[in-house]
Amino acid sequence: MTLILASESARRVELLRRAGYRFEARRSGFPEVELDDPRQTALANARGKAEAVAAASPEAVVLAADTVVYLPGGSGGGILGQARHEEDVRRMLGLLQGRVHEVHSGVAVAVGGRVTVRHAVTEVRMRSLCAAEVKGYARCGEGVGKAGGYALQGRAAVFVEWIFGDYTNVIGLPLPLTVRMLRENGVEPG
Repeated sequence: MTLILASESARRVELLRRAGYRFEARRSGFPEVELDDPRQTALANARGKAEAVAAASPEAVVLAADTVVYLPGGSGGGILGQARHEEDVRRMLGLLQGRVHEVHSGVAVAVGGRVTVRHAVTEVRMRSLCAAEVKGYARCGEGVGKAGGYALQGRAAVFVEWIFGDYTNVIGLPLPLTVRMLRENGVEPG
């Protein structure tokens, strides 16, 4: 059975490879939505990506995921999408520093015309940052294209004081949940 990852994200590809899966990576082309609720946003986008790729490859098992960063409370709180440029990274780090935020992922598996979608959430506390740290990180470009404007697996690892939940979820693909869902659909590593 062919496994297709409905993503060309380098982070998701690397995580799934490290878990031992053989697969093909494909861009879904699904236009992502942003709803008021971070859980519903991640679930809707994961489902949409899986369905878009499954429509073109109905014989395959399609895995899709979506990750959003959510900052509870007022004062800039809400869903923080992918940083589009350096200024976005600076703005998002300014909001996240010294606070706890949530990373929500939706994971979808489509097979045989049926789609299963589940959710994972991880809490992350980022320490207070000085202006030079924010400026230097934004300038390096690593946070561009990342939800919340940072990459935990990269230079931003030094910004995080603690994590409650799945580390791989913060990177972009909650592996324990993903492996369980693939196994339920007859897909094993190897």
